[in-house]
Amino acid sequence: MSTSAADAAGARGDSAPQPLPLFLRLAGQPCLVVGAGAVAARKIEALLKAHADVTVVAPELHPVVQRLAAAQRVRATKRAFQEADADGQLLVIAATGERTVNRQVFEACRARAVLVNTVDDIALCTATFPSVVERGSVAVAIGTDGASPALAMHLRERIEAVLPAGIGRIADFIRRHRRAFNAALPDALARRHFWQRALDGPTAEQAARGDDAAAQTSLERLAAGGPALGFVSLVGAGPGDPDLLTLKALGALQRADVVYYDNLVSPAVLARCRRDAERIYVGKRRAFHSVRQAEINAMLLKDARAGRRVARLKGGDPFIFGRGGEEIETLSELGIHFEVIPGVTAGLGCAAYAGIPLTHRDLAQSVRFVTGHLKDDVVNLDWPELARPGQTLVVYMGLGGLAQLAQRLIEHGMDAATPAATISRGTLPDQAVVVAPIAAIAEQVRQARLPGPTTTIVGPVVALRERLGKAH
Repeated sequence: MSTSAADAAGARGDSAPQPLPLFLRLAGQPCLVVGAGAVAARKIEALLKAHADVTVVAPELHPVVQRLAAAQRVRATKRAFQEADADGQLLVIAATGERTVNRQVFEACRARAVLVNTVDDIALCTATFPSVVERGSVAVAIGTDGASPALAMHLRERIEAVLPAGIGRIADFIRRHRRAFNAALPDALARRHFWQRALDGPTAEQAARGDDAAAQTSLERLAAGGPALGFVSLVGAGPGDPDLLTLKALGALQRADVVYYDNLVSPAVLARCRRDAERIYVGKRRAFHSVRQAEINAMLLKDARAGRRVARLKGGDPFIFGRGGEEIETLSELGIHFEVIPGVTAGLGCAAYAGIPLTHRDLAQSVRFVTGHLKDDVVNLDWPELARPGQTLVVYMGLGGLAQLAQRLIEHGMDAATPAATISRGTLPDQAVVVAPIAAIAEQVRQARLPGPTTTIVGPVVALRERLGKAH
């Protein structure tokens, strides 16, 4: 920095010059790598990914560099660096591992106003490589100005976890349509507002899924000034622990304008919804399912037709005893766009947190998921099949019919000593587990006064909990 520039910075109160984040389009541009070891080879591969015109200078060449040179993907010269090598380059990377040589490269580049990156030496850099998260044509770069590469990597891991996989497809869709739609808009402000509305609505969600036809229809409708078409996400909330939400489920909850949730959704999961989203409880009571389901379908349709983004949040997985199929059938028939986001079903989550493997090579070669819900005070299941050995039985919503369940299994041949476990509020901090032989499980659960919801697991694998369940 010159004296006058430094004085100006001091007058502004700047504590230190800040690096300028910048993306370089290097296709066909001359770039030089000095050094040809393993680190240099990684830098060369990054330049080639950007389609740069790469020259390498080094006394010895790494095997990767030799192969690239043989394939005519780079030009490689076996000799020491010379200052004239920096002439005409857009970017130079010094990766020799020798600070004297790296400094020589740095000084030659600075004298020629050529960008230079010196590996692991921020003092000899006018350009640095950020840590990058990529999703197709979308890239998020993280830099710490050399303060801590480990911190940059840590931030990268966090961003990797939350950046949607389909964001690159959204960018590509906009690239294809931007010019045509911008031409019909009067000014920059109108264009910005138009694309913000597109990104906030179903257009982006459809483009992210690769459904370009639906996304284009939504975009044309938006441009015509018609009411926006809504979108419904049928979201599996998992068994209760909010950390078991999938990344896609979390994204849907953060985008939703309104969330319809049932009584199996934990408050901790509900807290992950967007703060200003409307939350509507639609828990269903026994004996009123058909009426209540029709009402829920009508509410989903009303909000979707009003252009709202709707999340239908269901405990566990929406297609495992969740009646999700009925809801999307109605949406499909009436032309409402929707997506289904699977969730960790209660049988899997509760078993894992209780330390019970559902299959085991020596004990169980198959798993059956059934509902123990009472209909007219009867549990109606295929008892001979469920009582067969060599399998694990997972019973959902079976608290009220647990005694009848145990009795019928024993009547149809199940050993009365078969281990069983009833898990209450599985995966939550107050999870409780009662383990007993199938003949005694109902009485043991009654004495423990376990609250619902519960999941019951029956089979020899339950005996492994004593050894494997200690982690929970």
